[in-house]
Amino acid sequence: MSRDRASRRFYRMDSSYNLLGFMDHGMIAEEQNRWTFEVAWEAANKVGGIYTVIRSKAFVSTEELGDQYCLIGPYKEHCARTEVEEGPLGSESLNKAVNVIRDRGYKVHTGRWLVDGNPQIILMDVGSAAWKLDEFKSELWNKTNIGIPHLDIECNDAIILGYMVADFLSEVKGRFKKMCFNPALN
Repeated sequence: MSRDRASRRFYRMDSSYNLLGFMDHGMIAEEQNRWTFEVAWEAANKVGGIYTVIRSKAFVSTEELGDQYCLIGPYKEHCARTEVEEGPLGSESLNKAVNVIRDRGYKVHTGRWLVDGNPQIILMDVGSAAWKLDEFKSELWNKTNIGIPHLDIECNDAIILGYMVADFLSEVKGRFKKMCFNPALN
């Protein structure tokens, strides 16, 4: 092995950064009101390799961000039944945002993913918003000129999930903005 390859390989050992200060289970993130929402088709939904990546980094992510870290993905009952413990989220603001989008007719499941770190997870049932697919595709076409074949089920599901996530994150953003100006609105 060449010296360059060896030095790159052991770079982290020689690094002057001690990352342990960041592994505070989200205390710094909470003080800074810093949130991370990771959206992935394979959150608690084993399809391929991305599932393994997300699962393996869940522990480190929750050690660093605590309940300020939340995964979002599609609800697949056969996976969620064994991989998710359903329950409320750790933040009342997030729970209220979930309830708002439930009131819009979306089926949403919340809880903890049963992997190392037990990150919070929000799973959205794309079937519950399928009735809006034509509206979503029309908006996508009008704004981006991207057309999706009518019978492409995977693309259709991805569009539905994307719009559901956008609705949820928009609601969260609005709720957090209100809290910044009036913390009593939590």
